[in-house]
Amino acid sequence: MSIKIVENKKAPGRQLVKQMSLRTKWILLSIFSMMLSSYGIIVLVRAAWLQASGEIFTRWFLLGVYALILMITGFIMYGNALRIRTRMDTRREMRRFIRKNRRLFAKPKSLLEKKKAHRLKQQSALKDKQAKESPKENPAKHS
Repeated sequence: MSIKIVENKKAPGRQLVKQMSLRTKWILLSIFSMMLSSYGIIVLVRAAWLQASGEIFTRWFLLGVYALILMITGFIMYGNALRIRTRMDTRREMRRFIRKNRRLFAKPKSLLEKKKAHRLKQQSALKDKQAKESPKENPAKHS
């Protein structure tokens, strides 16, 4: 019995996150980051309370470091949520701008018709050229 090793396997949730809309990602990330940073503040208050009550140094210090890690992680996640929101707003504004100025970006119909006629003329000339050229026989075939 052989064991099959799978390399470069993606995490199970990666496909789920990839399929989410930007709005869903923004909402989930902002809510979770606020909860994480709030929990970090609560733990930091607890560490300060332990320090004030005369608890041993290592206990309140490590709890304070843990609280800072939680808070900073929450703030970084919130920054990513703001980045996603900025992308959403930029896309929306670009779509509005393009819709509003569609006539400015569109080519005039007469120019499009001229290009189409020119393209058809080139295609017919190419077909005529190919029809005139007959396939040459290979002299080695008859030997």
